[in-house]
Amino acid sequence: MYQIRGAFQHDRSASSGCVSAYDGPHVATPSITGSESFRLRIQRSEGYRAGLMLAVYASLALMLIARRIEGGTYIAQAKVLFPTLGVVLAAMVYEALYLRALMASMRKGALLPQWRLDATALVELAGPAAVMAILHYWSERGDFFALSAPAIMVFPITILLSVLRLRPSTTLWLGVGAGVFHIILVLDAMRHDQFRSNQSTALFSFGVLLAMTGVAGMVVTRAVRRYVAEAVEEAQAHERAGLKLMAIERDLEVARQIQLGLLPAQSPRFDGFDIAGMNLPADQTGGDYYDWQELPNGRLLVAIADVTGHGIGPALVMAVCRAYSRATAPLDSDPPSLMARLNALLCADITGGRFITLAMAALQKDGQVEFLSAGHGPSLLYRAADRSLEQFGGDGLPLAIMAGEVYSPSRTFTMERGDVLVMLTDGVIEWQNAGGVQFGIEPVASALGACASEPAAEIVDRLHKAVLAHASGSTQNDDVTIVVVKRSV
Repeated sequence: MYQIRGAFQHDRSASSGCVSAYDGPHVATPSITGSESFRLRIQRSEGYRAGLMLAVYASLALMLIARRIEGGTYIAQAKVLFPTLGVVLAAMVYEALYLRALMASMRKGALLPQWRLDATALVELAGPAAVMAILHYWSERGDFFALSAPAIMVFPITILLSVLRLRPSTTLWLGVGAGVFHIILVLDAMRHDQFRSNQSTALFSFGVLLAMTGVAGMVVTRAVRRYVAEAVEEAQAHERAGLKLMAIERDLEVARQIQLGLLPAQSPRFDGFDIAGMNLPADQTGGDYYDWQELPNGRLLVAIADVTGHGIGPALVMAVCRAYSRATAPLDSDPPSLMARLNALLCADITGGRFITLAMAALQKDGQVEFLSAGHGPSLLYRAADRSLEQFGGDGLPLAIMAGEVYSPSRTFTMERGDVLVMLTDGVIEWQNAGGVQFGIEPVASALGACASEPAAEIVDRLHKAVLAHASGSTQNDDVTIVVVKRSV
C-alpha cells in the first residue's frame, strides 16, 4: 500500500489478524511418544479401533442369526447357540460403552486411564476365546470342527486392529495369548482323544500362526509407532515454526506502524510552495523515507533518503538517519555542514556495508532553493516557463561510507511559479516489467511534463500510476518514494 501525504493520504490501518499465541522459546519434551499430545492421538485412533471391533461383533451376531434361520447343524444346538450369542452380544455392549467413554473423553480433551485400555484388550481377547471354549466343550460336531470354526478368525482381526493402539507389547501378548489358548484347547482335546492323531498337526498350526501373527503385529506396530512419532514431531515443529512466523509477522506489523508514524502526517504549510510525498515499501517495512522540517532560520528543509536494501534492517537504519537529521538540522541548518555532520554520526554507528543516499532541499519563501545530494539521484527540476527539464545527480558519496567526506558546494537555484522539483528513489526508475525492462528516467520526465500543471499531490499520484502501468503487476523489488515540491506563487 502507498501513501500520499497532503491532499492524498492512504489509510494504512493495522491488520488485526496477526495475533500470536507464541510467547517464548519452545522447550521440547524428552519423549514425543510419552507426551499427552501423542497419547491423545492414540486415543483418537482407539475410537476408530473400538468402532471396528463393534462392527466385527455385530457382523458375527448377524451371521449366527442367519445360520440359525438357515437351519445350520451347529446353530441348531441351543446349548451352543445361546451361550455363543450371549458372548457376542456382551462383547458388543462392552465395545459400545467403551466407545461412548472414549468419545466423552475426547470431547473433554482428557485421557482414559491406561488400565481401562489394557482391560479392554483383555476383554477383546476373552470374547473369541469364550466362543472357542463353548464350541470345544459343548459342540456335538467334534473338536476338530470346534477348534477350526470360523470364530477363530476373530483372533487375528483383534490382533490386527490392536496395531492402532501403537503399543507393540499389547499386540504381542494378544497374539501369543490367542495362540497359547488355542494350543491349550488342542492339548485338552488330545487328552480326551477327540480327533484322529493326523489332525493334531493342522490344529496346532492355528495356535502357532496366531502367536506368529502377534509377533508380526508387534513389528508392524513398532514401525507404525515410529512413523507416527516422526509425523507428530514434524507437525509440532511446523506448528512452532508457524507460531514463530506469526510472531515475526506481528512484530513486522508493529514496526510498519512505527515507521508510518515517522513519515510526515500531512503536507507542510510553507508560503509559496505546494509539497506532497508518497512511500511504497517493497516489504512490510522499508529503507526509504522522506521528511520536511522547518528550521530556525525560516527555511523549510525537505529531505528524501534511501538505505541500501529493504526490510526490517534498512528500516532501523532509516529511523536512525531520520532521528539524527531531525536532531541536527535545527543546530546546523547549512546543508553542506549538516550533511557532513550526518555522515560523521552515521559512519560511527552503521556497519556491515550499509549506506544511505540522501538529498535535501532547503526552501526559502522567496523561491530560492539550496539543493545538496549525498549520492542520491536522479532529481528533476521542471521549468514551467519553457517546459525544460534539469536533472541532478549526487554531489558526494552516500552517507556512512567514508568519514570526513566533504559535501560542497551545494546547488542553488530559484523556483518560479509553476516550477516543479521531483525527488525520488531508485525504486521508481528501476522497477522492471515482466520483460525485465526498467521504467527508466525518460518515462518519469515524460509523465512529469504531462502533469506539471497539477497540484503536487496529483503529480505524485500521476507519477506513481505511470510506474505501476509500466510494471503491469510485476513484483516490486525495491522501495518506491516520490517527493514533489512545486512553486505555487
